[in-house]
This record gives sequence, structure tokens and C-alpha cells, in this order.
Amino acid sequence: MTSPFIEVSQLRCHFKSGENYLAAVDGVNLQIGAGEVLGLVGESGSGKSTLGRIIVGLQARSAGTVCIDGKDMPQHYSRRQFREMSTKVQMVFQDSYASLNPRMTILASLQEPLWSLGVRGKAALDKAMYWLDRVGLPRSAGERYPHELSGGQRQRIGIARAFIAEPQLVICDEPVSALDVSVQAQIINLLQELQREHNTAMLFIAHDLAVVRFLASRTAVMYLGEIVEIGPTAAVFESPRHPYTVKLLAAHLDGNPRERVLGSLADVKAVANKAPLASDSGCRFAPRCQLAIAACCEGPPRLLPSLVDTEVACHRLALIEEGSSQIELLSEKE
Repeated sequence: MTSPFIEVSQLRCHFKSGENYLAAVDGVNLQIGAGEVLGLVGESGSGKSTLGRIIVGLQARSAGTVCIDGKDMPQHYSRRQFREMSTKVQMVFQDSYASLNPRMTILASLQEPLWSLGVRGKAALDKAMYWLDRVGLPRSAGERYPHELSGGQRQRIGIARAFIAEPQLVICDEPVSALDVSVQAQIINLLQELQREHNTAMLFIAHDLAVVRFLASRTAVMYLGEIVEIGPTAAVFESPRHPYTVKLLAAHLDGNPRERVLGSLADVKAVANKAPLASDSGCRFAPRCQLAIAACCEGPPRLLPSLVDTEVACHRLALIEEGSSQIELLSEKE
């Protein structure tokens, strides 16, 4: 990995619920290098979006540090700090309609980030027009309002708004999940082109594993607020080591029937996820894991290097490494 642009250390985000605290994000350590694309995958409710919102400053953290470009970020941003942050980190949201002001024209929405940076008048207008061209929209679209555009067109505007301030990191939170399949590929290709053109680091949050495999150089797998496996995308997809990663991948595989038997989407969700509590101990995947042992319920596992260049949080990593593959270990249990 290149020198890290962003470093997240022991990041936690807990929400008060009655007498307990729910752990949306719990002890996450993460690095993203300059110009790197990191994919973040996991089931709904695993804390992926919360993690992204903390990094961009839209959600306060309970504990831990966020260091961006060598500078520690405050727990709560002032308006000035948030404005400064916008020159470094931007976000593309899943809901393109909700991310745009319905009372502002598209042209005004594109210029708004520039206005906050002190760029106004003809300079802001020219740059907004350039980005309409760059994301493949006619300049006449600038006079329209969000409700007058299709979902794909609005998402192109969302991407333009994210890149127009020339940030060093763009966080994409499920940017294509709400779009038609025919439009998804166009948006993914546009994101890839812009990322390479500007050498922008990217945190790409998605359920679609095929998209992550296409875009990301590294992939992190998140489960109930914790990173359970992280490493080069090829290693994570071809030689998964954590039992959850194996089942998550098997649920999306179309090829090998033997792999499909190991997990279906129904199987992955067979045991209902209970909301993780800050007071929980042990591995959170243990109640659903076919390899769980007593140690899995006694203390949380740490991310440790595996033989395939990934880091895995699993008490049975040594046993897993002794087998020819994690899939064979699971099939024996079944």
C-alpha cells in the first residue's frame, strides 16, 4: 500500500439504547493509501455507512482517532473545520435525490461546494459547466431541478459534486444500489475513470461483491461493527480465511455448485442478527459460526496476518491455515 492518506485507529460509535449502548462501529482500525481504492463489504447493519459518515464528519465518533493527511481530526467539527474537510474528503450518497437540495437548480447545486471554498462568479459557473460535460450530461440539465432528472442523472450530479472540490478521498456509500442494472455499469465506469484521472483515494461501500472486485485494490469485510478480514482483493475473494467471508462470498457465487451449497443468502441470514452491544465479549460471529470453540465466546479475536497476505480476526486462524481451504473446512462440518 502507498503511504496512508487516512488512518483510523480504534474507532468506535456507540448509541444509547435504554440502559445499554449499541455498538454500530467498534474498535475499527483502517488505512487508505493515497490514490488507493478500498472496498468495504458486509451485510446490512454491519456499520459500513456509519464508518463512512464518521470519516467524512457527518457522524460523531464515541472514541478512537481519525487522522487525515497527517492531521488528527476533532470529534466534533466546527463550521470552519467542516469547510476545510470538504477540500480533502467528499461523499457520494446512495440516495441521490436526498443528497440534492430540491429547491436549487442543478447548476446551483454544483456551484455550492465552490461557493463555500470562496470560488464564485464566472470561475464557479465555468467549472460547474465543465463538470456537467465531464459526467456526460447536457448543459441544459443545469437549469433543471432534481425531480426533473432520472436516478442515474442525479447520481452523476452527486459524483460531480463530490469531485468538483478536488478532494483527496471520496467515500462512495452504495452509489449504484438504487439504480437500474443498465445504468449501474455506466456509473461504475465513470467513477473508475475519475478516480484514475485524479488519483483520488476511494472508500467504496457496497453489497455488490462483483463491483467491489472490479474496482478495489484491497477489500475489508465488516461484521456487526468490526473488521473481520482485510487484504488484497484477489486474496480475499479467491482465498477467504474468515468463516463469515466464506459464507458471504458463497452467497453471491454463481459458478461452482459445491460452493453454492455452502451458503445461500438465506443461510447467511439464517440466524437473526442481534444488535451488537458495547458490553458484548467474544467473537460476534460465533453464534453463526460452524467452527466456533469456547475461546470464541470468551474474548474478541485480533486481526492477525494469514498465509495469503490478508489479516483475519479469528481464534481458529491457525486451524484454518492448516487446511487446504476454508471452504473444505466448512464442508466437513456440514
